[in-house]
Amino acid sequence: MKNYNQLLKSMAVVCLGLFLVQCSDDEPSSQPIPTFNESDLSTIHLDSQSSWRIVEVYKRYNDPNYDLEITTDCVTDDVYTFSADTESVTIDFGEALCFEDEDDGIFTADHEFFESNLTIMDASRGNTIYLHFARGYINEDRTAQASTFTYYSLAELSENRMVFQKGGEFIGNYHEALIFERIE
Repeated sequence: MKNYNQLLKSMAVVCLGLFLVQCSDDEPSSQPIPTFNESDLSTIHLDSQSSWRIVEVYKRYNDPNYDLEITTDCVTDDVYTFSADTESVTIDFGEALCFEDEDDGIFTADHEFFESNLTIMDASRGNTIYLHFARGYINEDRTAQASTFTYYSLAELSENRMVFQKGGEFIGNYHEALIFERIE
């Protein structure tokens, strides 16, 4: 009987511990990603132009063997400028390039290119702001190139921070995300 009581107490402590671990604050938000309209563009470009920097590239499933993988290391020193008079986004490349080490003995990534724009498109929940983001490289002879591109929907927007995401339904629970901070 004595062992039975000890066993029950031990099981109760284990169950209580598991319960407390399950109730941690690290769980993703259950707040749905809102939609953003054309008037929200002014927060991004300040009705003129505004420069931003990517501070984090988040990918739930990162493949280090994929030649076109964009990582935080290669974009944090780039400057992205959003303008009120065009949908196009301009970039000033920093020192670190995403594809500068691409060289397989036959093909070398000699030049890196970037194309991006902001647009309002229909989403399953209504119209919202999207960022078309394309980055790639081409060799010196312009005989071979590779690029990656995707559309990210705006998920979070404040005066100094914006998050474009792909694959998520709730704030903070994204499959991929580009996290920008405004440059003062």
